[in-house]
Amino acid sequence: MGSKMKKKFFKNRKIILIVVSVMLCLYSLTMLMPVYFLLVNSLKESFEFFDNAWTLPKTWYFENYALAWKLGVGDVSILDMYVNSIILTISTVVIATAATTITAYVLARFQFRGRNFLVAVGIGVMLIPDLGGSATIYKLFVDLKMIDTWFILVKNAAPFGLMFLIMYSMFRTVSSTYAEAAKIDGASEMRIFLEIMVPMAKGCIGMMCVMSAISSWNDYYTPYMYMPSVKTLALGLQELSEEAATYSNYTELYAAMVLAIAPLLILFISMRETIINNAVAGGLKG
Repeated sequence: MGSKMKKKFFKNRKIILIVVSVMLCLYSLTMLMPVYFLLVNSLKESFEFFDNAWTLPKTWYFENYALAWKLGVGDVSILDMYVNSIILTISTVVIATAATTITAYVLARFQFRGRNFLVAVGIGVMLIPDLGGSATIYKLFVDLKMIDTWFILVKNAAPFGLMFLIMYSMFRTVSSTYAEAAKIDGASEMRIFLEIMVPMAKGCIGMMCVMSAISSWNDYYTPYMYMPSVKTLALGLQELSEEAATYSNYTELYAAMVLAIAPLLILFISMRETIINNAVAGGLKG
């Protein structure tokens, strides 16, 4: 009886593994096909793209990448869009990471009146659709005369949502032994936070930086609504996509899109091992 159950278990396990493997392959294929399409057509001449968009290029036309830098919307070039996106992304990452880490630490480690309410608000924000309160927020920014100003970073860097939940949970699970030992040695709360808690949360903080950077770099809605005069790559490429139908310069547009993806790809590759290793180390320490 026992051997029959074992055989049945291993048989079912093989079936499950096969099904999961097929699903992962299909998912990977759906993710990689747009990337393949973008890369391949960014290296073709226009006539070859219109002949067949899915085949490899007969001749590798790298000149598209030089031409991509000459694209622009009005007086704003791709280089200007790059600079705007970099400024917006770095500013958002720095402010959001600092605000979320400090807020999560205070709410996780200290007891005070209204604490549970603030935690509920911080987590409950995830339940509100992104566009749910957009009209109210937009009206508030108009009344405060903050449209088309860099004060929009305050909105982007609000310490709530998923990353707040991750950081809050992390600080809640960290043993208080380290903090208590440091207090006995005369360490201040600021020193405990900076020299003990932050290093232990490096994995989560690194993940938060990457997620915040990707979100800010790809953000189309915020510049469109709140900073229309500041052309970022997400906003500019959308307008260039509309113009491509008129000028038929799709291959140059695809090259510009590859250039826009490159920083995120480099960031992910460079940070991947650090995030994984620090997250595991942080979990072991906790």
